[in-house]
Amino acid sequence: MFWNKDIPNNNNGVIPFLARNFSGTKKVRNTILFYSAVISIIAITMVFGIPSGKIRAEEIRWIREKGTASSGMVVNGTEEQYNKLRKLDYIKHAGKSVFIGEAAETCKSEDAVCKVAWSDFVSWEYFMKPAYTNIIGKYPENSKEILLSERALKSLGISEPKQDMEINLEVSIGLFHRSKERFKLCGWYKDFSNELPIGYVSRGKIDQWDFPENHYTLLFRQSDYLGQNKTEEKLYQTLPMKNNGQKIIVSDTARYIAVSKLTGGYEMAVLGTVSILCGIFFLVYNVLWISMNEDIRNLGLFNTIGATEKQITKIYRKQMQYMMLKGSVWGILLSVIVLIFIIPEILGIHFFEELGGKTIFCFFRPWILLIAVIFVNGTIWMASERVIKKIVDMSCVKSAVYEGNDSIKRRKKTKKMIGKRTAAGEMLYLAWKNVTLHKTRFVMTGMSMFLGIFSFLIMNVIIEGCDYIHIIEKYPDFLLAGEFSEYGKSYGYGEEYKTREIDEDPLLTQGDGMALLYDNDYDEFSPISKEVNKKIHKLEGVDWKKSNSIEGAYLNTVISKRGIQPYNEGISDISENNMIEGFSWDTVQILKAEEIKNLKKYIRENQLKIDIESLENGTGVLIIHDHMLTPEQQKLAENAVGEPVYFKTMLSREDAVRRKDLSGSDQEEEQKKGGFYQKSSGVFSICGYLDSQSDDFPEIHQSWHGAEGSLYFFISENGFQKIPTEKKTLSMELNAYPGKESYLKSKIKGIIAEENNRRSKMTEVSLDEGAGEAGIFVICKSDLIRQKEIYMRGNRILLGSISIILLIAGLANYFNVVITGMYARRKEFRMMQSIGMTDKQMKMMLYGEGICYFLFITGLLLTAGTGILLCIKVYMENKLSYFVFHWPVLILTIIMFCLLVMNMLGICFIKKKNSNEHCEFS
Repeated sequence: MFWNKDIPNNNNGVIPFLARNFSGTKKVRNTILFYSAVISIIAITMVFGIPSGKIRAEEIRWIREKGTASSGMVVNGTEEQYNKLRKLDYIKHAGKSVFIGEAAETCKSEDAVCKVAWSDFVSWEYFMKPAYTNIIGKYPENSKEILLSERALKSLGISEPKQDMEINLEVSIGLFHRSKERFKLCGWYKDFSNELPIGYVSRGKIDQWDFPENHYTLLFRQSDYLGQNKTEEKLYQTLPMKNNGQKIIVSDTARYIAVSKLTGGYEMAVLGTVSILCGIFFLVYNVLWISMNEDIRNLGLFNTIGATEKQITKIYRKQMQYMMLKGSVWGILLSVIVLIFIIPEILGIHFFEELGGKTIFCFFRPWILLIAVIFVNGTIWMASERVIKKIVDMSCVKSAVYEGNDSIKRRKKTKKMIGKRTAAGEMLYLAWKNVTLHKTRFVMTGMSMFLGIFSFLIMNVIIEGCDYIHIIEKYPDFLLAGEFSEYGKSYGYGEEYKTREIDEDPLLTQGDGMALLYDNDYDEFSPISKEVNKKIHKLEGVDWKKSNSIEGAYLNTVISKRGIQPYNEGISDISENNMIEGFSWDTVQILKAEEIKNLKKYIRENQLKIDIESLENGTGVLIIHDHMLTPEQQKLAENAVGEPVYFKTMLSREDAVRRKDLSGSDQEEEQKKGGFYQKSSGVFSICGYLDSQSDDFPEIHQSWHGAEGSLYFFISENGFQKIPTEKKTLSMELNAYPGKESYLKSKIKGIIAEENNRRSKMTEVSLDEGAGEAGIFVICKSDLIRQKEIYMRGNRILLGSISIILLIAGLANYFNVVITGMYARRKEFRMMQSIGMTDKQMKMMLYGEGICYFLFITGLLLTAGTGILLCIKVYMENKLSYFVFHWPVLILTIIMFCLLVMNMLGICFIKKKNSNEHCEFS
C-alpha cells in the first residue's frame, strides 16, 4: 500500500469501512437527519418556488392587460429630461415613444382600427415587447413599414397576414391633419389589452410627418422596491420641468404590485425569507448539534486507539457526504414531482388559465432548488465541522468522556432547606435539572422550535388576511348605477369592472359626464329614477343602516379662470370676475354630515389649505380629483381657494326635445333668442382641490370618477338647496340582511329590467334614433365572487400548500429534537434503570423535560410572538387596505396539542428502543 507521510499508520483502506460501520451505529440519528434534509429541500423549493411562480405569473398578466411593462411616463418630455432620466440610479430603463393618433381603413375612415405610434429600441424591447406574444417579423426600419396586432389585422379583414403585404390606412396626425398612407406589413403580434391596439411605424415615418419632438412621451420603469408615491416625489424634485402643467404619471411596477398582493411589500418578503431560512437551518442543524456529544465520545475512541486527526476527519466527513448525497437525491426528486406534477394537478387547469396558462405559470425554479440543496448541505457540513473542531481541540481522554458540559461553572454550595417532595415531584425536579444542565442548548433548541412554528403562524395570518374575499366583502351586496349612453358604451365605459383586477373598484371608470348624458342631456334625467328608488325602498330585507344612496346632480360649471387654472395653467389674462363655462356636464355630489365630519378630521390632521367651513355652511364647494395635479398645480390650487363658481342646469326635457327637432343653424338662432333656458345657481366659493387618491383619504363613496375632461364637486345639503334643480340619485349601494341576498337579487333585477324596458321606448328625448333613455345596471357581490371563485380557490390552495409545508417543517423540528435528544441519552437512561429507576419514573421525568420545552415555546409564542404579530398587523393594514387580521388562537391551540402528542410519541419510541437494546445487551 502507498505510504502517506501525513498518516503515520497506514490505515487508508480501512477508513471507508469505519465510516460505514460508524454510520451504522447511528441509524436512528441518521434516519432523522435524512428526513430533515429531504423535508428542508422540499420546504425551501416549495416555499420560495410557489410564490416566485405566482409573482411572475401575476406580473406578466398585469403587463399584458396594461399593454406595457413601463410603470411611468413624462408627458411631452424633453431631451434634457430624457438624458437626466437615464442617469438616475432608481430608474431601470427609460425610453421614448410618440403616439401619433388613430388610423382607420381608407375606405372606412370613421372606424379606427388601431393607434399609430413609434417607440425607440429601449421602449420596444423592455416595455412593449414583454406585453405581446407570437411576435412574427421585425420592428419597422423604413418609412414604408408597419407592425400591427392580430386584432387590427382582423378589423381590416385580414385573417392570414403575409410579410410585405400592402396595408392602406388613413392616419390622423394630431387633432386636424389626416394622411392616407400605403404601408408594407413587416410583422404582427398578439396583444391582450382591451384598448385599441397599436400599430408601430419607423422613426423615418414620424420625421416625414414632421411630428414635433416636444410631443415625445418618455417611458420608464423604476426599481421594483420603489413605490409609486416615492418615485413620483423624487422625479418631480430631480427633473427640470418645462412648465407647471407638465405631468409625471407613475404607477407601481408590475412586480411591486405582485409582491404587495402576496406579502404586503418587499419588507415583509425579506423578513419572511430570513425567518423561514433560519427555521430550516435549525431543523437540520439541531439534529447534529444535539447528538454531537456522543459523536465526540465515539470519535475520541478512534483517537485513543491511534487514529490521527486527519483520519478521524475523513471518517466523519465520509459519513456526512453519504447522508448529504442521499438526502439531496430524494429531496430533488420529490421537489420536482410535487412542483411540476402534484401542485398543478391539485390547482386544476382553470386556475392556470386564469393566470395566463402554463406558458407563464410555472412553480419549479431550478435555481431555487440549487440554492435549497446548497443551503441544506452547507448546514449539515457546518454542523459536522463543529464536531471535528471539537475533536481536534480535545485530548484523547477528554473527548472519550465528553458530556458537553465543559462550559458549566462550578457554583459555591449553599445549604438550603428543601421541603419533602413526592415521587412525581422528584422526577419533575430531576427533569428541570436535566434541562438546565445545558442551558445554551435548551435556549437555542427552544428558540429554533419557536422559529419554525412561528413561521407557520405568520404565513397563516398573512394568507388569511390577504384572501381576496376580503376585497369583495368590502363591497355592498348590490351596487346600482346609471348605464352609459350608446356613445359612452362604444368606448367601453361602464363595462370595465368585468375585466378589471379583483382588488380594483368595480365602479371605477374613465367615462365622464358627457359619456353618461350624451343621449340624455336634460335636467329631469336621473340615473336612478324616483320610481325605482321608491320600489327599492319598499323591498323587505334591505339593511338601510348599512346601505347608502349617492345623491346630487349633473350641471354645467361656470368658474373663474383663476379657479380652473390648476387644471389648465395655460389660461392667461386672469382678472377678477373673468368667468368661463365648461364644455361638458360635471358631477355635483351631496355629502352627508358624517362624511363632512370625516373630511374635517382628515384636513385638520394633514394641515391642508382647504376652506372646509364654507363647505359645511353651504357657501362653498370642494373640487375632488384623482391625483391629477402636479406639485406646481397644487400650489395654484391653494391660491384658488375662495374663487367664485356657479352652476347652470341642463335644459328641461321639453326644450331638449324641441332642440332635437331643429337643425344646427336653427338651434343657434334659438339659443341667441334665449329659447333654450338654463337656470343658474347662486355663486359659491371654491373651498380647494382635494386628491381622493391620497393616503388616509376618508371613505366617501362616489358615483364615478376618472376623466380629466370633467370636474367632480362635493357640496353640502345646505349648499345644494341654492341650485335650482331637484337632487337625483346618482347610484345606490345596498346591503341585505343575512339570508335575504338571493331574494333581493331577483327582485332588484326584476325592477331594473322593467325600468330599462320602459326607458328604451323613450326615443323622443334621445339624440340617437331608437337609442332610448340610458338605463340602469346592477353589480351583485355574489356575481363578483362567482366570477373570481376559481382564482380565489386556487390562491387558497396555492398559499395553503406553503403554510402546510411550513407547519410540517416546524413540527418536524420539534419531533426531531425530542427524538434525537432522547436517543443521544440512551446510555444515561440505562444507567438510571440499573440503579433502580422504574419505567414509570423515567416516563414522568421525560414528560417533565418535554413540558419544560413546551412551556418555553408557549411562553415565546404568547410574548414575543404576540408582539411580532401586532407589528405585522400594523404593517399589513398600512400596505393593504383590504387586509383583515385575525388572531390565530385556534391554530395555535391545535399546534400546542400536536406538540404534546409528539412529545408523548417520542417518549414511547425511545422507551421501546431502549428496552429492545437493554434486552439484547442482557
